[in-house]
Formats: sequence, structure tokens, C-alpha cells
Amino acid sequence: MKGPKPVVIKHAESLGEGMQLAMRATLAAGQVIAEGYGRVHRVESKGVGDLVSIVDQQADVAATDVLADDPEHLPILSEEMSPDTDSIDADMWIIDPLDATSAFLLNAGKQYSSVLVARRRGQQTDLGICYYPLTGECYYAVRGQGAYKDGERIQVDSSKFVGIRDAWIDMNQYGDSRLETPFFATLRYRLRTEEGACLVTSYLPNSGQACRMAEHRNAPHLTIHDNNPTKVKQDVWDIAAPQIIMQEAGGVFLSHDGGPVNPFMAEPFLASASSALADQVLKLAQKEV
Repeated sequence: MKGPKPVVIKHAESLGEGMQLAMRATLAAGQVIAEGYGRVHRVESKGVGDLVSIVDQQADVAATDVLADDPEHLPILSEEMSPDTDSIDADMWIIDPLDATSAFLLNAGKQYSSVLVARRRGQQTDLGICYYPLTGECYYAVRGQGAYKDGERIQVDSSKFVGIRDAWIDMNQYGDSRLETPFFATLRYRLRTEEGACLVTSYLPNSGQACRMAEHRNAPHLTIHDNNPTKVKQDVWDIAAPQIIMQEAGGVFLSHDGGPVNPFMAEPFLASASSALADQVLKLAQKEV
């Protein structure tokens, strides 16, 4: 296991006790994932194209056990072990112990699977971590203190912003096409017209992609996430950590109507380092024909 460089741990410690605890929880889950990579695991299906394994569950336990030491005793909302909470307004920890499970189980590439940990206080996310245990990359942010990768500050570069006709746009789709929303279907078509993007792809689903978009390294300029309330694809544990990292780096998470993304609300949304590009995509979706 490569793991994050010592400088990451040292720098995270300088951002407060909350980040110290969150980093410990993240690394504990990451260790489980790294040890389980490439092995045969018991797999269950939560729906078409939606898989879960024993590694997800073990990583969840590892992270939860660390967060149990929180002196504030905040409740823990996690995808596998405790997916329900009494109140969305409560202060809490939020865990996705293994994002991009399908990519992990199918050995599709070490760059997809991550651990996502965030903390909500005062009805807003105040810190988040996205750790790729199979590559050793670690992105993290604290509200008002910026976003970082491996101990170095990351900020979007306005000189790299492009218009929609020059953009690479990825569409994070459902495995079950019956769940596709009208908003997503409209953009799937319109982005592949003369008014659309230069390149439209459907990468392996991974919420942490937003972090790489923030530094624009081997990543699209914008990602469109489908999200149907009847079968939620992007839940709070998928959104909270990448959202604060992207926003602290200077990028945006926008709902399908152009407003801010509420991680507890199931609706399609866009993530991009460029607010101007996001606005262009929204206008294309809303254009009358």
C-alpha cells in the first residue's frame, strides 16, 4: 500500500482536531481496501449495476470505529453500516467507505476507488477528505481554509477554462436506464449536437472524480450526475466530501435548476471547476426547441 506521504498527515494535523480524526478514519478504511484489492469477494447487488461487497462493509466498520473516539460524540451516517439518521439538520460524520465499488470489484483501475469522509456542523459541510488508497492520492479541505492534495494547496486555474464547444464532459449515468431523468436524457442528446461539447464520455462512476477536476489532471471539464428520487444514485455520502473540496478549490456544484446542491436532496447536478461552463451546460438543457 502506497499510502499518503507523511507530509499529508502532518499538514492535516495543522487543520484542527476534526481533520486529524477524519484522516485517521479515512486511512483505516483505506487500509482495508488496499488489502482487499484483487481478491475474490462475496458480492451482493443493490440494483442493476449497483454492487456491494464485504470490503465495503469492513472498510465502513474500520472508519466508524475510529470516529467513535470523537470527543463531540457526533452521530455517524455511513453508506453500509448506518445509512439512516434521525435528522438531516443534525451535526454528523458522513462516510462512504468505498466509492466506485464496481470498479474495485472488476479491477477496472486503481484510480477510481476512494474513501470519502465528511463532517456536517451547523447544516453545512465543514471538512471533507477523498482518499484513493490504491494510488496514495489524498485530497482534503476545511471550510474557509482551502483545498489540498498531498499537502499542497489546489485551486482552479481560470486560464484553463473552456467553452462548451471545446469541453470534455462526462455523464455519470445509472446502470439501470429506466431510472434516467428527463434532465439527464436531454443533455445526453443535446451535448452530442452542433451546440454541444467536443467530447462526451461515460466514465466508470466515481464521485471522487470532482477532486481531480479541481486540479484538472486527467479529468473532464465538467461532470453531470444523474439522480432520481425514486432510486437515489448520488446520496449524501457521495456528495459531501467532493463538494467541499471542489468549492474550496474554487469550483462549483450546481443543481439542475442552477441553485446550490443540497447533498441530502436527490436531484441531478453538475460539478465543474468552471462556473461559466456549468452555466452554458444548464442553458443548453433549458433551451426551448
